[in-house]
Amino acid sequence: MRRSSSAFARSSGGFISSPLLRRTTSSNARLRKFLWLSSGLFSAASFTNSAVGYLAFGTADGAATNFLAAVVSACLFGVASLLHFGPDEA
Repeated sequence: MRRSSSAFARSSGGFISSPLLRRTTSSNARLRKFLWLSSGLFSAASFTNSAVGYLAFGTADGAATNFLAAVVSACLFGVASLLHFGPDEA
């Protein structure tokens, strides 16, 4: 019998198995890691944005909004870390 070289191969039961179907099981883990990583990076960027604005212009006019966004994002990052949304090992 000849082997199929396409992305879709017939299994022993006659059903077509796809690599896309096998990836759906880890999509929940990918979403959790994305939430963990994006909240941490957004928090760091917001803190940096308010600090650079203060250092560059000498005023803290827009720093309150950036600081509030950074604190909320840091809280989300903390909750995501406590729920072990991040990677298992560094």
